[in-house]
Amino acid sequence: MARWQGFHLAKKQAQSLNVQLVGHSTTGQAPETAERVDVLPNNMPIGLADNLHGFAGELDSIRFATILFADIVGSTRLLRALDPEDARDLIDASIKLIQNAIHDFQGLVVRVQGDGVMAVFGIHPAAQDHALRAALAARQIVDRMKGGSIGILPSLQVRIGIHAGPILLRRQDHDFGSIVDVVGHAAHVAGQVEQLASPGSVAISATTASLIAENCDLRQTGRLPSDGHDSADDGGEAVFELAAINFAGSDHVPVKGNATYPVIGRDKDLEQVRAMIAALPAGKPAAIGFIGDAGMGKSRLLLEASRLAAGYGVTFVVIRGNPLMAAVPFGCLSPAVRHVVELLRPFCADPAQAAGLPAEQAECLNGFAGGIGAWLPGLSPGDRSRIATQAIVGLLRLAVENMPLLLLVDDMHYIDRETRSILTGIRQSAALGIIAAGRPEATLRLTTLCGKPSQLKALPSDAARTLISLINRAAPLEDGTIEKILARADGLPLALQEFAVTAQSDQGTVRLPARLENLLAERLAALDEDASRLCQLCSALGPSFQASHLAKGAALVCRNPAAATIRLVESRVIETAQADVVRFTHQLVQEAAYATMTRRRRKTMHLRVLELLEGDAATHAELATHAEKAGLPERALDHQWNASIEALGLAAISSVLALYRRARDIAAWLDPPASQFQRARFALLALDTLQQLSLEQEVRQDIEAVANGQIDMGPGIRTVARINMALLDWIDGSPVRGTEWLAQAQADLDNHDSLPRRTFADVVGAYIAFSRARPEEAVARIELLGARLQDGLDGATFGAVVVIPHILARAFGAWYLVDLDDLPRARRWIAESARLSRRYHHDYSRLLSHLAHGYLHYRGGHIPKALGIMRRALAECLNRRFFGFEPVCVGWTALCLIDAGLLDEAEVILNASLERGSYLKVRTAGTYYLHEARARLAMARGNAAQATAIAAQALNHCRDCGEIMHELHARVLCAEVRAAFAQPVGDLSDLQARVTELGIAPLLKRLNALTKDAR
Repeated sequence: MARWQGFHLAKKQAQSLNVQLVGHSTTGQAPETAERVDVLPNNMPIGLADNLHGFAGELDSIRFATILFADIVGSTRLLRALDPEDARDLIDASIKLIQNAIHDFQGLVVRVQGDGVMAVFGIHPAAQDHALRAALAARQIVDRMKGGSIGILPSLQVRIGIHAGPILLRRQDHDFGSIVDVVGHAAHVAGQVEQLASPGSVAISATTASLIAENCDLRQTGRLPSDGHDSADDGGEAVFELAAINFAGSDHVPVKGNATYPVIGRDKDLEQVRAMIAALPAGKPAAIGFIGDAGMGKSRLLLEASRLAAGYGVTFVVIRGNPLMAAVPFGCLSPAVRHVVELLRPFCADPAQAAGLPAEQAECLNGFAGGIGAWLPGLSPGDRSRIATQAIVGLLRLAVENMPLLLLVDDMHYIDRETRSILTGIRQSAALGIIAAGRPEATLRLTTLCGKPSQLKALPSDAARTLISLINRAAPLEDGTIEKILARADGLPLALQEFAVTAQSDQGTVRLPARLENLLAERLAALDEDASRLCQLCSALGPSFQASHLAKGAALVCRNPAAATIRLVESRVIETAQADVVRFTHQLVQEAAYATMTRRRRKTMHLRVLELLEGDAATHAELATHAEKAGLPERALDHQWNASIEALGLAAISSVLALYRRARDIAAWLDPPASQFQRARFALLALDTLQQLSLEQEVRQDIEAVANGQIDMGPGIRTVARINMALLDWIDGSPVRGTEWLAQAQADLDNHDSLPRRTFADVVGAYIAFSRARPEEAVARIELLGARLQDGLDGATFGAVVVIPHILARAFGAWYLVDLDDLPRARRWIAESARLSRRYHHDYSRLLSHLAHGYLHYRGGHIPKALGIMRRALAECLNRRFFGFEPVCVGWTALCLIDAGLLDEAEVILNASLERGSYLKVRTAGTYYLHEARARLAMARGNAAQATAIAAQALNHCRDCGEIMHELHARVLCAEVRAAFAQPVGDLSDLQARVTELGIAPLLKRLNALTKDAR
């Protein structure tokens, strides 16, 4: 690996992060494991430089961080006006000031380009508050430049832009060495934000501002261009001028997210808080603690406590932990002390004197109140802590004498040791209430201060659903969107809120919202290299996985597998769900961990997982997923094929659909001939399932390529493809074209006969024959199927590949026989199809058997019995998503309801069917019956215009689809509509002659009634 030469300042590429690693190589390839940093920049503070050891492990990883761009304004004009050396010294001094401010807040200078500086915060060390650090550094730069810190007045001006988002760390080689660079859309946006800053100001994006809990003085200065636009006024993300950051406030509780939404699912915790606060005015102090992971709603609960306190006349003071101050003695106390002093001013001019504090304690108190950290500098740390405790306890005792007081302590995990000691003293000596909250790592601290803390857990599904509904009450979300949010958030309150808010604009957002990603990124970034690699491997395995896979995977990617595993558990990244199952503590943690990997790293990890799972008890669907993501499409398709076979065997139609579409996407990665072959292969396999879902036309192009010989799969498969094309054309309303495909298939079978293919051809031939008003041919084809199976004990020796089409044909044939008034044979065929469908556990054919049975009773006038059967059939159709038969299920059920006088129920199911829209994809006789039911409903309600229009729609549908048989039905319906509203029906003799010729009994009966009424 090329040696990195340290920080250097050059005119074109200066002050970049250059670190020298052990193991020099000229290959230009990043090492698989991190190496020790040997040479560090001379101008970096030692404390920050120490954090860079092992930095190479961060390379080629995606991190959520804050980017800062600083640009010196007017430097070109200055360079023209000054001597070159003077200009250089001035620019260098300005750059040095900018670098120092960045280092003061543990940022890293990534690049110096002329008079511009790019820095990144939150990379090394990892820090949740990287946005705050960047903002503080930016304000310090601007303020120091304005104050003439570089020794020239009027001083140079700088404009700064800040934006947070995912970035990629990469090593970049050039002729002078190698640098670590930061790339990604976030870096590009940060540059856009900087362009919106006025000279001498800081601009910050709305995303970044949302990550800062402290009060910020913000003034909107513009908007970023939306994606795909160049204008800054087209509604993109807002950009603000950051005028100040206020750390002094101790009279409010900052929360992540919107504080206006109600607290849901925390009734027991809120009641505990309410009871404690209500008792404070009576002089009954108490302490309550809450623990919970990031985003669980701890700060929101404290905010609610502050609102309750105001309602009960209790004064509250906030002490909030801050990672910036976590190592600073008493770093969190100054705002709270100042606030208490101000609260006491109306009661006493000098609170220290009124509290009777001795001189040392008074000086300590004045130091806190004035923000002076160096009070009593000559004392030892232990003495300072003792005096501070005594001073603050005395102050709070004075406060309690004048007002009921509640102390709210947030983010206990960031509270420094000295402040915790003072809090313990307060708890023991001051009669006030304390409510404290922190993450699980602060459990011991909370227990010491408050006793056993209550644990905030994920919200139950009903509470989570309520929260989503309240957030979107002005524009309710669809049920499907809500279900997706519930599944992804898994009860985490902040996640529920963020997803519910973003769902209105981008359907639930694919990427994690910034606040969530920032919280999760902190936990992951704190892992060492071994644990990070294991975490990434686990994220490739999924939200949960077997413990044995964790152990084997750790051995594959870790130098110290046991230590890495322990580290993930201690960091609350993974946990044991059951004896042999391990899971991520939240599925969003798994999402965030997976998002840290580059595409190359993901391929590597999925390849490791594939090696791990092959030969194990993994499903083919799992193996296909990992093979695809490992960049092995051929292996992925092999597993996808086996997974599809398994799903077909289980009649899991939704899974088959998903597997087919996934296979189609995977095949796109192959070269065109191989891709076309694989698409056609899977299309033939999935066609029956897609037909059940009314999605069969998705495969038309691929199956047609096999049918016409463009893709060669052998003569047998070509015949099957031709029969399938006949079926597709019939469903699509083109039975004539279907007849042509069927003729080609029949010629194939004459040369190379096959019982399964012959059976399939006869079934499709029967469908087309009945549509083309050749009912006797349709029935003869179906009868022939039965004759072929007689010697096979109802198909037992042939298998489902022959029997299932036979069942379908018998069910359809029974419908045809009912229309031909051959009721005894219709009953036999219905019974046979029902028996075989039960025997072969084939739900689709069983539905058709039920439909034929209901139709038999409907045409026989047994409406109550027919209605019961049809209702059950419709429910089964919708439940199993057999949308190909949804129009006829709805049509026949509605006709039964209308005959039973249940018009309102008929209208409900018809409207629901129109909304689903399945009838638009099914251009067969089944859709005709939907139109007939709608027309008859309009007739029953006395709406002549609507009935006439719908009957005409039914007729046009049949004519457009080449449905000659049901064109006769539609003509009779149109005549019935005219007759119902006292309009002339015209001459029906030709129609009656044709119906008589075909022997369609229901139509003959209706025509005779029309003729009788006309007379």
